[in-house]
Amino acid sequence: MARFVSDCFAFTKRRVFLITWISLVIYIFYDTFIYYKFERRYYHLRRILGLGLCISRGTATVLNLCCALVLLPLCKKLNQLLYRLLSKLWPGLFFFWLERAKSFHMTVAVTLLSFSVIHSASHFVNLWNFSRNYEERWAEINLARYRNESPFRLLLSMAGLTGVMLLIIAISMGLTSLRIVRRRFYNAFWYTHQLYFPFMVFLMIHPLSGVLKEEVISEHNTSLYASQKSWTNSSTLHTEKFVPIKSKTWLWMALPLSCFLFDLLWRIFSRNRARVNLLKVGHMAGRTLSITMSCPDQSFTCIKGQYMLLQCLDISLLEWHPFTVVKLPTANHRQFEVWIRVKGDWTESLERLILERGATNVRMLMDGPFSSPMEGVSREGVALCVAAGIGVTPFVTTLHDMLANPRAHLPGRVHLIWIVRREVELAWLSGLTDKVISVLRRANRPDRLHIEFYVTGTEDNGTADKDKNVPNATVDKVKNGLSHIVVVNEKGVLTHVLDKHAIDDGKAHLDKQEKCNDERATLLTPNRKRNGCVETGVVGRREKEFDVAKEYPLVGCRVRRGRPHWDRVFGYWVHLYPGDHLNLYCCGPKKLVKLLRGKCKSVSNRTKTKITFIHEAFS
Repeated sequence: MARFVSDCFAFTKRRVFLITWISLVIYIFYDTFIYYKFERRYYHLRRILGLGLCISRGTATVLNLCCALVLLPLCKKLNQLLYRLLSKLWPGLFFFWLERAKSFHMTVAVTLLSFSVIHSASHFVNLWNFSRNYEERWAEINLARYRNESPFRLLLSMAGLTGVMLLIIAISMGLTSLRIVRRRFYNAFWYTHQLYFPFMVFLMIHPLSGVLKEEVISEHNTSLYASQKSWTNSSTLHTEKFVPIKSKTWLWMALPLSCFLFDLLWRIFSRNRARVNLLKVGHMAGRTLSITMSCPDQSFTCIKGQYMLLQCLDISLLEWHPFTVVKLPTANHRQFEVWIRVKGDWTESLERLILERGATNVRMLMDGPFSSPMEGVSREGVALCVAAGIGVTPFVTTLHDMLANPRAHLPGRVHLIWIVRREVELAWLSGLTDKVISVLRRANRPDRLHIEFYVTGTEDNGTADKDKNVPNATVDKVKNGLSHIVVVNEKGVLTHVLDKHAIDDGKAHLDKQEKCNDERATLLTPNRKRNGCVETGVVGRREKEFDVAKEYPLVGCRVRRGRPHWDRVFGYWVHLYPGDHLNLYCCGPKKLVKLLRGKCKSVSNRTKTKITFIHEAFS
């Protein structure tokens, strides 16, 4: 029983904000539902529409709340202003908002879409009831002109047409926001989200039609909860007068919409002035562009971990794409650098444009920089950082800062794990990492940076990786291979071992596996998989061109084969920092984010070391 209570408490603690949001939505809906169910002035309208009136009005209040809050994470300039004001007073709260901004936007958007469907369905039921319950006595409050009028004909009113347009826009935004659609057809996601302008216009027009009307209560009968019998008797004593229900949408939308429009105008005017020149374009491994740009003005500054939006006028006048700054401008060098992975139609068009015209002839606009949760790395005593592929960009500026200021107090120590698919991609950071390690050693601060590289992919010209179920393929893969293993004994002495693979001898193969699984084998070997096995596959042609161990020995000894063994990694961190509260900064694919988030929760629940997961999502 105690374990059950503990699990329930842990689940509630993890989902406290989601539970709070659901509770708020339910309360607002219920409060409005009860109000329209028992309020005296809606008695005659309720006789015609039934519960459809209460449901439609309750969902309308929730939709007003969602439409107001869904805009807040999109106010980038205002968030940047809040950062400058609050980062020194209460940095934890602001960075929590940045880290949760995207999740908050998605949660509100899902609520908006769900209640939009319910709201539309309830209003269609209302149209049906208008037609079915038509009475000439109450023709003033009935949308229908005669009994059994087609509900689809009633849908052609201003309220009906604007409601249909709102529903279509909301559904199109929701469908194109799905991960499978957004990854394959990003342009569809981008352009449908530009429909928020007509969405806001239709939202303000929709409740002004005056379809739903309320009774004007006389001064001598102002009781809100009188009995229905008194209502019926009082209706015979005076002539009923009805007026359209006043719209309160503008009250909900006034402040958020004003902030959003102010932020939008601010961004538009600053974008038009922020024209940058492409000074240098380099092609890195993995089809990645390294672009150096000029600063838009002398006052332009950027902080480690921040990102900016770039627009190429020769590709699209609407699309803006976020990229993290990997090299910050200084007082002497007024230029910055970004890395762009060519993946998608916009980046492919940019690459083709640079090759055809040259970098100096490409027009580019910049918006930003914008705050990011990754800014917290530079202020941590101990920062745990995990990146995959191009996700390493938020941490490159930290390496540059360590190179320039090796004796700085913050960040105190950085544990950086970088996962790549091919070894040739390590060339992005090998030179910089080698310099940082050397400088830190000369400054007597070698413990400031603990960096590990993992190469997960194998490239060969054969068919071994293509058909892993064929035994012969496995034999050909390791045939005549020599493995270089570095072993650490109990006294900490390094021993270099050359291991000849015994392909035909099964016993020798088992002995090799047992030796590979020996806990004494160090994790700093160049050719080790996650489970400790030696990788002896034929190196691809591109990886032969770049041998990180030969070019940069200080980096080569930190390269491993396969994926990280996360239980060992987290166990190592818990062993180093028992009882501490650490932050894990991650930038990578969704599967990695989900895995590490779960590991952080598990370690925080099972040990005294608390690890908070912080994810970069370009909020």
